[in-house]
Amino acid sequence: MDLQVFKEPRNTLFFVYVIKTGRLIYGRPLDIDVDSAIRHELELIDEREFLFLNSDDEVVACKSLKELLFLLAAIKCGINESSNWYRMVKCLGSLGINVPIEFKHCLNPPDVDTLRNVGKPVLEKVMQGLRTIKRNHIAGTYSNPF
Repeated sequence: MDLQVFKEPRNTLFFVYVIKTGRLIYGRPLDIDVDSAIRHELELIDEREFLFLNSDDEVVACKSLKELLFLLAAIKCGINESSNWYRMVKCLGSLGINVPIEFKHCLNPPDVDTLRNVGKPVLEKVMQGLRTIKRNHIAGTYSNPF
C-alpha cells in the first residue's frame, strides 16, 4: 500500500491514476478532469521524446518514455485498464507494442545507452500513435475513451 497526501492535485495523468484508481482513506474526495489532463499530457509528448533521445540522465530518459507509454495506454484502454505497469503492458501488447522491462523501475534504470537501444523502436510506435491522437484531437475528431 502506498499512502499519498495531496492538497491540490495537478492536472496530470499521474494524479488521474491516483485519484481515479486510488482509495480515499481520510479527507474530502478530490476530483480531476480526465479530459483536461489528457490534453495537457498530449501537449508534452514532443518534450518527452526530446528528453528520451537527448538526456544524459538515465532516470530522466527512462521516465520520459514511461510517461509516453502510460499516456498511450490510458487513451487506448482507459484509466482502469492502464493503472499499473502490468495493465499498461497488457494494453499496449494488445496494440502490438512490446514494452521493454528496462522501463519498469525508472528510479534505478539501466544506463542511457541500454535504454535508448531497447526503447527507440518502441518510442517510434508510441509517438506515431500519440501524434495521430493529438492531430485528431486538434481537428476535433478525437473521441474520448473514458
